[in-house]
Amino acid sequence: MTTPPTTELDEAGALRHRLADQLVDSGHIRTPAVEDAMRTVPRHAFAPEVPAEKAYANDVIVTRHTDDGRVTSSISAPWLQADMLEAARIQPGHRVLEIGSGGYNAALIAELVGPMGSVTTVDIDPDVTDRATRFLTRSGYARVRVVTADAEHLPADIVPDGGFDAIVVTVDTWDLPWIGALADGGRLVAPLRLHQYTWAIGFTERDGALHSDEPLIVCGFVPMQGAGARDANRRTVPGTGVHLIWEDGTPLPVDRLGPALTREPFVAHTHVTVGGQEPFDALTLYLAGALPGFCRPSVDPDGDSGILKPPPRHWPGAAIVRGTSLARLTTERIADGDDGNGVYELVVHGYGATGHLAAQEMADQVQHWQRNHRAALCPRISIEPLSDGAPAPDVRAAHVLVKKHTRITIDWPVVPGTAALLTDDEGRYLLHLRSANKPIWRPGQWALLGGSTEKGETCDEAIVRELAEEIGLTVPDLTGFVTLDTLDANGSFKDRVRVYQGTLNVPAHEIELREGIQLRWTRIEETAEMTMDPGTASVLQAHQNAPHPSHSRNSTLPTVEVREPSDHRGRSIVGAHLVLIRDGAVLLGKRHPRCAFAPSTWHLPAGHREDMEAAVSCMVREAEEETGLALAENDLSLVHVIDLLDPGSTIPRIGFFFAPSRWEGEPSVREPERCTEWRWWPLDALPEPIVDYTRAALEAMSRGTLYTSMGWT
Repeated sequence: MTTPPTTELDEAGALRHRLADQLVDSGHIRTPAVEDAMRTVPRHAFAPEVPAEKAYANDVIVTRHTDDGRVTSSISAPWLQADMLEAARIQPGHRVLEIGSGGYNAALIAELVGPMGSVTTVDIDPDVTDRATRFLTRSGYARVRVVTADAEHLPADIVPDGGFDAIVVTVDTWDLPWIGALADGGRLVAPLRLHQYTWAIGFTERDGALHSDEPLIVCGFVPMQGAGARDANRRTVPGTGVHLIWEDGTPLPVDRLGPALTREPFVAHTHVTVGGQEPFDALTLYLAGALPGFCRPSVDPDGDSGILKPPPRHWPGAAIVRGTSLARLTTERIADGDDGNGVYELVVHGYGATGHLAAQEMADQVQHWQRNHRAALCPRISIEPLSDGAPAPDVRAAHVLVKKHTRITIDWPVVPGTAALLTDDEGRYLLHLRSANKPIWRPGQWALLGGSTEKGETCDEAIVRELAEEIGLTVPDLTGFVTLDTLDANGSFKDRVRVYQGTLNVPAHEIELREGIQLRWTRIEETAEMTMDPGTASVLQAHQNAPHPSHSRNSTLPTVEVREPSDHRGRSIVGAHLVLIRDGAVLLGKRHPRCAFAPSTWHLPAGHREDMEAAVSCMVREAEEETGLALAENDLSLVHVIDLLDPGSTIPRIGFFFAPSRWEGEPSVREPERCTEWRWWPLDALPEPIVDYTRAALEAMSRGTLYTSMGWT
């Protein structure tokens, strides 16, 4: 008995599913829609020059380069494509623009938008668009519109009325001139170049500006060509082989820096450490906004004179110029590390007569970032278009970049919470009992003292203020101990607190407790009998294991993680639906064509309840917001309940249907982005298409049935 050879098609399919499995396991694919697209589109069909094994490797495929070897077109690494598509949040029926063609990514987008959506892909190179057109057609995606144009100035006829629902940029771009081409609330995902680093960032359009709400992902793409190309503003220090680049700033004179670089540098230690494989690109972005005169140093790879030791490697360095002096960020290896890749201290080298001052200036900012931003959430980026005739923005403002078309503001969140692990000479811990009758974190539990940072406040300042407010005392020896991360039951990040350690030898009865119920000096063995905040319990255990931390205020704090317990009780999404009947007809609204749920479909006035809101209160609020009708809670009667499990969902929905005995006003379209019209429909002649569960509920009500179950079989 012999086994027939595996066909080439079967091999490609197996490789495609293997790649998708890898991307799911590594977290780059996070939704069923993106997973289905990655399992469906034949990547090898868009890269016939390479073997199928390479086509389905998790790596870049170069498809075009210049005679001197510069890459001008490629198929991006699958992990990055998956991350960017997830960030774009593309839905069926969306209209999507891709800038930078290759064919494969456009085909993935076509799968996401489905037959009711549209995809337009633009590239400046006719050879690239010809190639994309051929491969898209052969692969069954001929409906993707391929346009040859300079994306800096989009042809007006490709922008749909109301704008694109999403724009995905797949070339390294220095600016984002496409805000006006987005629909209200649309998404834009782009590899944006900021101070010579490139981050893939997801934005949402609101009120004519872009706002990031995704982590920043360091990445590399082929550079933008045409009018959107950017001069790097590189200056060479004479006789040194050292280059300084002001890509997002005003170049400073470098002609007199040569003598400074020939002398031994002053070394400023920051006591901030990083692992050998740990990126610190966020730090350099922070320094770029915090320090005037910031630039990126580099050296000739083939003619390194040995002036900068060690030379900047792999990624752009970070430096500041102060007249005839300069300071630059570098590293010193101080240990091997648990993984063998080394532990490095961030140090600053200062060159020239005032190099020591410049080095200390940069070191101070490194330490500020370490204390207040390193453990916080990723920076938030806002981008607004520059207005014609408006006053020029202040290019000197901290964390503000002014580009050709836009003004970019980078907001650096601080660690949101602080806590104090206070001990006495007997080894006891000062804990306080939180009120059980207030809507606060961990009500009714024993916890550490502390609280949230306030706007513009550092963590160091916040813990001093919180202790003063809670117990009226100052603890002079507070030192960073650990960063406490709380994860939900699924392992997703939920909350972060910087925990400080200090000593206090004051009896509990002599301390004035101004917040909470009770203070108590507690031994570790006593905590087993107390209702403890899980995070506090984890911090106490960490202190028992390492009572004398070696970390100073500026060094990297170890992280303690605590996971919320799983709650096996089911949770459901609750919605309220208005059944308004007049003269045998029911009021239905036609949903907007670009709605994520049920586009161009008839539905009752409805909405989800908000935090701490009764379903009947939700109904009154939603009716007024959507239709302008005034209802009273006492006039509403429950007439039906839908128990619904949508296909592919793990969270059930409970829908309450309320009928009013009276109301005030006539229905009007109050949310045109969600509903285009209201109309009365006879109950025996409902329109098509109509939301399935809406039809089921109305039909069940006509039979006098109170409860309907859908989707559970």
